[in-house]
Amino acid sequence: MIKKEINLIRYNILKSCFNVKEGHIGSAFSILEILYIIFKKYINKNYFVLSKGHAAIGVYAIMQHFKLLSKKDYNSFGKFNSKLGGHPDSSKLPIFNFSTGSLGHGFPNSAGFAYGLKQKKINKKVICLIGDQELMEGTTWETLHIIENFKIKNLLLIIDRNKSDFRSIKFIKLKKKLSVYCDKIHEINGHNISKIDSAIKKCLKNKSFNIVIANTIKGYGIKSMKNNPAWHHKAPTLEELKKFKLELKL
Repeated sequence: MIKKEINLIRYNILKSCFNVKEGHIGSAFSILEILYIIFKKYINKNYFVLSKGHAAIGVYAIMQHFKLLSKKDYNSFGKFNSKLGGHPDSSKLPIFNFSTGSLGHGFPNSAGFAYGLKQKKINKKVICLIGDQELMEGTTWETLHIIENFKIKNLLLIIDRNKSDFRSIKFIKLKKKLSVYCDKIHEINGHNISKIDSAIKKCLKNKSFNIVIANTIKGYGIKSMKNNPAWHHKAPTLEELKKFKLELKL
């Protein structure tokens, strides 16, 4: 049932990108199950930051699915004067909390946000979702250092480990490197709904900074898109759209 729901969301993303002839489909598909759980169960009592802003279409589709966004607004994606751009604009859609796009900015903002909540004694946590390419940014490691020093515990970092680093410097023993800054690291299959839910639930209960390494596949759900760099920023043709609909069994 959930798989069919998510496949329908995948197809809506494909249609949206077909309509405007642009979109980061592969990046959105790798985090769709994670977004599904966050918005289904945890968005109301916590704050969310999408640091990998280029995957915003994934959030828009999830929001529309859960009726947090009207069909009219969703169908305006990528059009002139739309509140739904290729990257999130928090001034137009406050649920994002921060406008992101340039990699490595969302996580530092999330840490500062969480620290502010702590200072004001607001009992909420910040869930920040980053892409693994953001591990190439110095700001990410500086932020981990700040979190450790300022004892920021009301923050959950989820890393979309879709291994986009195959075209750059690979991260060897990532979990070991992160353990220098965090002793609550959970490594999961980022497409397994029950594993995602269990990990997030456990992390939000803990009174400490947590990291989830979600092992995912870029372009997950469509065979020809999986780990295919051609689909990093590309819209399907009409023929591909019809083919993908059949593949998703819709």
